Amino acid sequence: MKQRSSLVKSTFIIMIVSLISRFLGFVRDMLIANNFGAGMYTDAYNLAVSVPETIFTLVGLAISTAFLPMLSKIKAQKGQKRMYEFANNVINILFVISLFLFVVTSIFSKEIVYIFGPSEETALIAIKLLRITLLNLLFLSINACFTALLQVNEDFVIPSILGLFFNLPMILYLLFFNNYDILGLTIANVIGNFFRVAVQVPSLLNHEYKYKFIIDIKDERLKAIVVLIIPVIIGAGANSLNMVVDKYIALKFPSGSVSALDYAQKLIIFINTIIAASVTSVAYPLMANMRSNEDIHGFLEILKKSILYLAILLIPITFGVIIFSEDIVKIVYARGAFDKNAVQITSFALLGYGFGIFFTGLRDILNSTLFSMGKTKVTTVNGVVGVIINITFCIILSRYFGIMGIALASVIAMAVTAILLFRSVIKLEKDFIINDIIKKIVLITISSLIMGLVIIIVVINLRNTLGSIPLVLFGGIIGVVVYFTLCHIFKIEEIIEIKSLILKRIKR
Repeated sequence: MKQRSSLVKSTFIIMIVSLISRFLGFVRDMLIANNFGAGMYTDAYNLAVSVPETIFTLVGLAISTAFLPMLSKIKAQKGQKRMYEFANNVINILFVISLFLFVVTSIFSKEIVYIFGPSEETALIAIKLLRITLLNLLFLSINACFTALLQVNEDFVIPSILGLFFNLPMILYLLFFNNYDILGLTIANVIGNFFRVAVQVPSLLNHEYKYKFIIDIKDERLKAIVVLIIPVIIGAGANSLNMVVDKYIALKFPSGSVSALDYAQKLIIFINTIIAASVTSVAYPLMANMRSNEDIHGFLEILKKSILYLAILLIPITFGVIIFSEDIVKIVYARGAFDKNAVQITSFALLGYGFGIFFTGLRDILNSTLFSMGKTKVTTVNGVVGVIINITFCIILSRYFGIMGIALASVIAMAVTAILLFRSVIKLEKDFIINDIIKKIVLITISSLIMGLVIIIVVINLRNTLGSIPLVLFGGIIGVVVYFTLCHIFKIEEIIEIKSLILKRIKR
């Protein structure tokens, strides 16, 4: 009961903090859309930013994901001081690797950009910007390690607000520099990534962390992590690889298609950061600590509750995004240089991605579960399957449905990956009973479907009367009332838990 309460409370706090942080991300995206629209400059910027992020996912995230369970194990067995000694060793080695990658990719930046096949004008801009964004490799790697240290110490708030410090330089640049251009925005992006690292230092010091320059490649625990690196690279990097494939194929469509996909992905990422990432960022270190302390019952309870909380929040949101896809794009982006054509193609992309919201969250929590168990080879197989499915369906569906087909291909890959991961967890943990989970997910889906039908009736009758903002607000309020009423009728106990926590917070 205590573990369940800790998960709910910590997740609720992080969701609120993340909401504020991600709101600034939306402000940033709205300013970019207003000032640059969806065209050559934003295509170049998105390509330049995505390259170091993809490399980081394949290297830095791999090490930090294998890193967290090991930190938890060392802390449980030998104490915090020894944990920090090992952490410094990994941080220093990771920084050296990132520095090497920075030098290599800087030399071959032109060749990297042309792999994506952009137009000549877009490529020339992207090459220039990429040589700047590659600095992010150094900051992203350290950021991942610092975040893992805070999470092992069950300090979740600071990692949840890092987006605020990342977005602030770009927002200030777009608001207060009259002669702004895409180069300045790129520099602001790099400054934001530096701030994400710097802001974690005071919290680490409060947890008695002290940095020391230690490099010991003979450390047996380091070798254990190295064994896990390749599987984790494929498993954790599958999503980023899918996004790269999406953008590569989108380059074959009219100018602005890459940016439309990126704008739609950011809306989906916003939802998953507020909800799925909030649940995962709390559940993952808790599960890792429970595995280290051999508390299997607590581990399975946290996993079960994490899946159900995701279902309760993400399944109805899926229906809402599908119904209001065009209105959401208009509200967030439709201003300035972001014209009707940009709204249309971005709406198609959002509609496609919308179907995969719950599967994305489920995939992330199950990946984290397997990482905490040290079963990274399982994620490797599932990650490979997901990438192959995405590439195959991307090629096929894009021919018939255009940009929406690219998004739908990603959704299919996410769904299959999530189902395979779920099956793997069940096989590994024989005591994990799923009947209750499946029953409740079915009831949640039925409630969401009825909610969606009610909202559609409202939209049909009020579409010509209300604008996008009041229509979404009014339809959303009615949908929430209908949904939670049905969940109460179906007696889904997790809804009662969430309601009780919210009411307690409001009273305080």
